[in-house]
Amino acid sequence: MEHLLAIALGPVQEFIATARRTRDLFAGSRLLSEAAACAAKALAEEVGAESLIFPAPKSGAELEQLAKAGIPNVLLVRVPEGKDPKGLGERALRAARDCLLARAREVFTPRKDHLLWEEALEQVKDLLEGYYAYLPLKGDYPKARERLMALLAARKNTRDFAPASWGSPAYKSSLDGARESVLRLPQEGADRLRVRLGLRPGEYLSGPDLLKRWWETKQGFLSTTHVAALPFFEGVKGAGQEGVLEEALKDLAQMAGEEARAGTYHPVLRDTPFVKWDVRLLYENRLTEFPALAEDPGLLERARARLRELWRALSQKGVKTPPGAYYALLHADGDRMGETLDGLETPEAHRDFSRALALEFAAEVRGIVEDHGGALVYSGGDDVLALLPLHKALMAARALAQRFQEVMAPFGKEGKRPSLSVGLAVVHHLEPLQDALDLARRAEKRAKEGKPERNALCVAYSPRSGAERMVRGRWDEDPPLTRRLLRYADLLRAGEVPSRAPYALWALAQEVGTALPDEALVAEALRILGRREMKPAYREELAAWVRTGEDVRRLAEELLLARPFAEALDQAGVPVESWEVWHAH
Repeated sequence: MEHLLAIALGPVQEFIATARRTRDLFAGSRLLSEAAACAAKALAEEVGAESLIFPAPKSGAELEQLAKAGIPNVLLVRVPEGKDPKGLGERALRAARDCLLARAREVFTPRKDHLLWEEALEQVKDLLEGYYAYLPLKGDYPKARERLMALLAARKNTRDFAPASWGSPAYKSSLDGARESVLRLPQEGADRLRVRLGLRPGEYLSGPDLLKRWWETKQGFLSTTHVAALPFFEGVKGAGQEGVLEEALKDLAQMAGEEARAGTYHPVLRDTPFVKWDVRLLYENRLTEFPALAEDPGLLERARARLRELWRALSQKGVKTPPGAYYALLHADGDRMGETLDGLETPEAHRDFSRALALEFAAEVRGIVEDHGGALVYSGGDDVLALLPLHKALMAARALAQRFQEVMAPFGKEGKRPSLSVGLAVVHHLEPLQDALDLARRAEKRAKEGKPERNALCVAYSPRSGAERMVRGRWDEDPPLTRRLLRYADLLRAGEVPSRAPYALWALAQEVGTALPDEALVAEALRILGRREMKPAYREELAAWVRTGEDVRRLAEELLLARPFAEALDQAGVPVESWEVWHAH
């Protein structure tokens, strides 16, 4: 008899989210994807690639292609008659664990002298949680799949609690606080050695933490500081001042020493000097992170003077300095995916769905993100996490949502087809990465749960000083939230809106919003906006968008939230209203 087998690997969010650097974040997602790919390959060797339902490769070669895009952590396979589903589940989990352990040995070996070898490997060996469930496949496929996923959920809730074999009185990990540090560093010169090992002073890391921190890839990683600085570089390039910037970075790097070499390659950086020099050199408050500058006050002052000289030279050419401090973290998730899967009548239909999701969306996500100057952290099916520069973040969110809807159009029922809800968190580049992740996930949840629910974008802004703000809008609104925010950014950049107007509108909505009728509230809002002469086209457009008291409250929030986007667009040298051509398409 045929069986249906489901396998789940984890912990997903916990392992990925325990990150202090984008390197940790990216490596965590890729390592789990590698483990899932090894499990899928083990299954394909036993039952054939065509028996896999999720993912759904046609061949072993295509499975390799899917693995590059990202294999999700839940696998579904149709087990032919005569094959043991329990044995397959065990073999798949063993392959996933062996994959991580082999990767750990490869990564740890060059730095073996600086860690507790056995304890580090034991922690990695104990890291991966794996569960499987199976049942006979006969008759109604949707009901069989539904029951199987319920069985898998029940199995995950009855976890195995084995004693830890690697416990010790050492410091706990600085990232997750659960596992002991396995670092072995000398008393003398430890801080400089930490820098060479990619560690921060006072940072204690466990085996899984070090596996993420030391894992290498040809693609490299963009830091949050890189992404925050990209609008600045766009402005430098537009003004033809790349040589001036590179010369200054070269001088600063000579002062800062060996630690100022970038050591990072990423396709987005290929035309920038950041492939050679550390981008932190452009931020005065980060110069002391380089030991040579921190230890020599005179040298530090020379570096600061060189930076001020660079700002003067670039400002004379119309470049806005210094680089910006904010970037966007995008988290997206598909809507109605479970409902759509429940409507697939056969394993073949499910395979068609899986192939479309993997090959036509997930495999294209990296290109969409990098075309908008960003860095993809992961793309597992309908789940996306990416870093984006502010001047292109709204465009990237809209492009991802449009592509997802195009790919999913053949699936689901009319009016209830899958869509993509997106959370976009605008955060300071020095904000803890875990806090940024939390904000992006809360924004994505708000996008799904607002009224009307799903198919929406929620933008959250967390300034270093001031209250956190969130605005939400469905993709099918007219005008959509992306267009409104970009239009408000134009108003701010062109000086059409008084600088205090957004705060005045917010105070108006908060203090007297419920006491005034809608007509009076709208009239007062338009009067505040009209304190400065405004182009008739802008005035007419705003009057059409602001018709109720709720519109006034929304306008106040969106004008406040449009400011960081306006600053990034200005710094990138993007002409006012040039985005209209993009949005029309």
